[in-house]
Amino acid sequence: MATAAVLMVGILGVLIVLVAASRQNRRNNNQTQASLIAEQELERIVSLRCKGNDASPCSNIQALDDSVRRVWWSANGDMSEVAPAPGATPQMEYTVAVDVDPPYEGGEQGVPSLTRTEAGISLPAGMIVNVRVTVSWAEPSAPRRAVALQTRMSR
Repeated sequence: MATAAVLMVGILGVLIVLVAASRQNRRNNNQTQASLIAEQELERIVSLRCKGNDASPCSNIQALDDSVRRVWWSANGDMSEVAPAPGATPQMEYTVAVDVDPPYEGGEQGVPSLTRTEAGISLPAGMIVNVRVTVSWAEPSAPRRAVALQTRMSR
């Protein structure tokens, strides 16, 4: 009886470790997928290049400010911007948000500031933009998670 009890406790311990490892593996997979989505979105934005007039050379990039869209990632590695049909292969839903500064929300300026003096030359506002892509997702019984990538662009 005692041997059976010890064996059951050991098996229960192994099962708990397996469940925890499986959860952590799922979290890591979701984070990797979110990182790939953020990377692809940032590369897409950078490929647009800054186009505009002399007063606002990156106006095409600044037009992306506050844009939000949803994407779905399937188990086979395909990303789609169309929600899966009911009964289709399950897919993880991610929210992709783009923030372009300036304009600044909440008074933040970034480090180093986008409006600073470089080599004795004062950089005019709007000549450089900070682009941040945030990809977030929800996991069961966990707070919403997010990955953010950013870069700076100029003409």
